[in-house]
Amino acid sequence: MKTKLLAATVVALGAVPMAANAEFSLGAIASYSPETYKDTPSIKRVFPLVGYEGEHFFIRGLGAGYRLLPVDRRGGFGQNIVFRLKYDPRSLDPSDSSDTQIQELDERKTTVYGGIGYQLYTPIGLFELAGMTDTLGRSNGSYADASWKVPFMFERWGIVPTIGYTYDDSKMNNYLYGVSASEATRSGLNEFDAGPDGSYYVAIKSYLNVTDHVRITASVTYRNLEGDIEKSPIIESGINTTTALGVSYVF
Repeated sequence: MKTKLLAATVVALGAVPMAANAEFSLGAIASYSPETYKDTPSIKRVFPLVGYEGEHFFIRGLGAGYRLLPVDRRGGFGQNIVFRLKYDPRSLDPSDSSDTQIQELDERKTTVYGGIGYQLYTPIGLFELAGMTDTLGRSNGSYADASWKVPFMFERWGIVPTIGYTYDDSKMNNYLYGVSASEATRSGLNEFDAGPDGSYYVAIKSYLNVTDHVRITASVTYRNLEGDIEKSPIIESGINTTTALGVSYVF
């Protein structure tokens, strides 16, 4: 049981996959991040935490995917192709802001991104390149992501540092950070065209198997927007740090 929990936990954190029997988990996760848009409240959310790790299919909280190759990598080199769906909770309800200009903006809604990734397993961690696109037509935008995850695993707990870079196209950036001509007319803000640009991030995810069935997870993610995005007149800061804490029951 301990080996199964350890292997499945590492998979759930997105680290180097290891062989494990199918596993289900159910719980909740709370997240906090400072305000993204000017004069809006800090973002506090609680999500159901649903997990499933099978040979090919997996569900991890706000995302799901399908691996072409089975999970059976216990070290050394390997590779895989993964099809993914990922919920993006970023949004703006203009009425939440105390800034009268922000109140005149269009709403930014949450969406779901879908795409494909290539994974390379090595003795020094997991490298992944992925391309994702908006499946709900909110922005019709796309992004590419490159990341490197290195797991440090022990009998009942572990930690997974990650570094990465995300490059967003102009459609996605304009939806999230741009000011259209009509919005500028209504709000008095300067029109802002957010071209393609990116952000780098550093994350640390950890887990603790309190018992054979109870697991606690925690994470901290630091992200820094680059280029002209930081000049957007509607965002509070180009730097964002999100923390999350979850608890789940493993079947």
